[in-house]
Amino acid sequence: MLQRLDRVEAVRAEQSSGDFRLQEIERAGTHVLTVDEATIGYGDKILARDTSLILRRGECLGVIGPNGSGKTTFLKTILGKISALSGDLRWGAKVQIGYYAQQLEDLDHRNEIIMELRRVAPANATAGELRSFLAKFLFFGDDVYKHVRDLSGGEKGRLSLAKLIYSRVNVLVLDEPTNHLDIPSREALEAALDAYEGTIITISHDRYFLDRVATQILALDGEGTAEHYNGDYTAYHDWKAARIKEGDRAVRSAAADGSTKPVASSSNKLGSCSSGERSFPPGVARGTRRGKNKAARSGSADGSPRVKVIKKARNPETIEAEISKLEGHLSQLSEKMARPEVARDITKLVQVNDEYQQTEARLAELYDEWERAETTPNLARH
Repeated sequence: MLQRLDRVEAVRAEQSSGDFRLQEIERAGTHVLTVDEATIGYGDKILARDTSLILRRGECLGVIGPNGSGKTTFLKTILGKISALSGDLRWGAKVQIGYYAQQLEDLDHRNEIIMELRRVAPANATAGELRSFLAKFLFFGDDVYKHVRDLSGGEKGRLSLAKLIYSRVNVLVLDEPTNHLDIPSREALEAALDAYEGTIITISHDRYFLDRVATQILALDGEGTAEHYNGDYTAYHDWKAARIKEGDRAVRSAAADGSTKPVASSSNKLGSCSSGERSFPPGVARGTRRGKNKAARSGSADGSPRVKVIKKARNPETIEAEISKLEGHLSQLSEKMARPEVARDITKLVQVNDEYQQTEARLAELYDEWERAETTPNLARH
């Protein structure tokens, strides 16, 4: 349950024309985080077993589950603070991580708000730019000269999040970012994350927040089961409810028939699925608002990219152009899989998914080639 904290002052009439994207962030590799059959926990306590997922640039993974289910342990594991019990966790190329913890330990209580933001700002940032950005987090007028030590819990939370986003990291790892915030503050945060160009991993109990930002859901139960779903919270909740209903109906049917044979739960063979994990076909997540924004890239001219073998080294710009085309095609395939006429036709769905997998395999080759080219200092660029 979200904590009830002091409400921030009502939003004043003052408005800002500032933009969240005042500073560009460095482009990370397309595969930002890969979790491969990882088991997390501590000591003899297993919290999530054989978990696998791929988080791509611009996507958002929402981590949910009851208290004690391993959500924060998962964050600490991917951040390297705790070792995985088994499996592999890999960050992609050029990843820069910013971590938001509920304790808000990153704030210097001696500073004024505007000076606290300047700690992460480039040297040439003007006071007007800083004030404009702070206004997006509901710090208006003379508010920016308040000392951090005099702020409420909600105000400190907003300032900490503003610093994190302004710092130009390309991956945000957020532990319950809405816990200290009231409704106007949550809306301000959602708007900031919607404009943010990087990748997000967030723990939250707030379904409305997750529906706004999440493109994937990782659900933990604390007993070793992890369910990975490509989509927002509502889509995951509806799928879960339908699966439970289908299972109950199958059990009743078996009982009516007098059958003692165990009833197998339905599964989607198109998605990658490990023990204790459920995954829908890749790309379904892009139906969410944030996913649509991040998937707005141009596709190939004929809509059917050709797979080819690279014989010699190419410059990063050429590789990135091809990656962009294939990512556009991948987005088109994702939308196609979500169409009712395709989703209801297993033959069409398999065909589209096969093409998706082939395109994704080619992209994996291009990501590797791009990363090698980026780290090769003598490669000619033209």
